[in-house]
Amino acid sequence: MGKSVLKNWSPRDVVRFLKKNGFEEHKAKGDHCGLFNAENKAYTEVDNGRNSFTQREMMAFVEQTK
Repeated sequence: MGKSVLKNWSPRDVVRFLKKNGFEEHKAKGDHCGLFNAENKAYTEVDNGRNSFTQREMMAFVEQTK
């Protein structure tokens, strides 16, 4: 059957998507980008040092960002 749409997103893709959906950048350590949504009080950090994320990591972003 079909391929998962959550596979092989780059950090830039994840940050761009979250910003389009109400998240704003916040401080984070190292090469991470912290993103916070005040409306639903969701926070996540994206590791910008990666080439892409696995499907399991993408599902963690989904859970963290509500």
